[in-house]
Amino acid sequence: MKPVYKDYMLNEAVVDTVSADVQDYLNGLGSDSRSVQRIRLTVEELLLNILGHCGGLNISVGIGKHFGRHVFRLRYQAEPFDPTKSSDNPLADEMMRTLGLSPAWNCRGRSNTVSLILANRPKRSALFYILIAAAAAAALGALGGVIPESVRQTVSDFLLTPMSNAFLGLLNTFAGVMIFLTICGGILEMGDSATIGRMGKSVVSGILGISFAISAAVTVAVLPFLNLNFSSGGQEQVSAVDQISRMFFDILPTNIIDPFRTGNTFHLIVIAVFVGCAILAVGERGSRVRGLITESSAVFQQIVSSVSVLIPLFVFSMLLELIWSGEAGVLVTMLKPILIIAAMLIVITSVIWIVSSLRLKCPPVLLMKKALPASLVAFTSASSVSAFPLGMETCEKKLGVKSSLTSFLYPLGAVIYMPASIVYFTAIVLSLAETYQIAVSIPWLIMAAVISTLITIAMPPIPGGDILCYTVLFSSLGIPADAIILATAMGIVFDYLDSGVNVLLLIFRLACDAKRLDCLDHEILVKQ
Repeated sequence: MKPVYKDYMLNEAVVDTVSADVQDYLNGLGSDSRSVQRIRLTVEELLLNILGHCGGLNISVGIGKHFGRHVFRLRYQAEPFDPTKSSDNPLADEMMRTLGLSPAWNCRGRSNTVSLILANRPKRSALFYILIAAAAAAALGALGGVIPESVRQTVSDFLLTPMSNAFLGLLNTFAGVMIFLTICGGILEMGDSATIGRMGKSVVSGILGISFAISAAVTVAVLPFLNLNFSSGGQEQVSAVDQISRMFFDILPTNIIDPFRTGNTFHLIVIAVFVGCAILAVGERGSRVRGLITESSAVFQQIVSSVSVLIPLFVFSMLLELIWSGEAGVLVTMLKPILIIAAMLIVITSVIWIVSSLRLKCPPVLLMKKALPASLVAFTSASSVSAFPLGMETCEKKLGVKSSLTSFLYPLGAVIYMPASIVYFTAIVLSLAETYQIAVSIPWLIMAAVISTLITIAMPPIPGGDILCYTVLFSSLGIPADAIILATAMGIVFDYLDSGVNVLLLIFRLACDAKRLDCLDHEILVKQ
């Protein structure tokens, strides 16, 4: 049912009427009580912001389905005014919009429109279709013995291989630009945090520091369990130092075109840093470019999301080729990486949990008891976004973090602080280097740790974002594209666990930052 629009003369009574209509609509959809309350409060705040700024004016309100999604639309004629922005925390507003939890505003002339997604089109998870594709590939693969080899070879040459190559080609087409926009946009957002003071810079620096430390720790811890092919094992120490020195100089691009054409990750990051810092340096004069980068990022995320619909076909073609070529035994090699990654996740989580408990002076069991519900929501849905409302509520009401700090740090952390994902990407790269006997060296290990961390931060929050990361990681480190099928299979195993652990450790991190910044009510924290 398309949105049905009603016209009102805005006043406080209309605010209550429209909010109640939204609540009734959501209850009719069977939405959970937390989501209903959050969305109702959002609608009330939007209307009150307009009333406070524009006074009583005619508004048009529509509630219904648009392209399969349940939406709330608000239209009014006035001078351009964005009621979705908070003067106290513009960065948090932008992060909430990035996560799809905040309304969007646009204006043409005097026509203002505010849109809020109430619920997405119900659909099966991407995991369901991937498992169907894997089962279909396994079934056809089992019939390989009765299908003539010439037929199998023809199907492989003219259908399966072109299909998988086309998918990877599409991802690689947009990967370079996506990395550039994400890193550049992240720098601009960190610049915005300066408006909040040194607190924002301190928190962001701490998050980046611990992220790189986790990747380095995983690299060191995993090495003894892997039989890597060190190409420089017999060289002198000075040679390794020389290699590292050359590696850091080689990250500087020689022109602005080649990095986008070749997808050189380090070069793209350097260009993004220079562009982001330059936009910050010119201040308001760079506002249009800043807006262009933000909007371009949203466009490319939508493009990559559309390409990701083909993931099941990619899994089907790659797995079937693997089985028909007699190389399906390589899937057995996944057991070792799975055990390594699981062990690393347990160790990293336990260490951060205990350290956080000591820093907060809170019993470990009590701290885990308070943070676990939000983590379980993310674990059962494989989505940290689904746990967003409960995570913020946990920080404020159960851990005693000030609301102003939570509204800034939680959205920021949900985007750039993903320690479990860093553990996974770092360990999977090293494990695949062993599987495919990639020649590695100390500079290679450093590059693997750095790229694994940066690519995690730059990963777009869309289905298939992990496969985009695989293509960038593997092409940068010389790992064959065939390894993507193994990484995708292991990603299915760890997707749910990663989401749950990321939310859990984000809550611990936020509480520790709040204590350091004297924004934590310790009585609430230790209250049973």
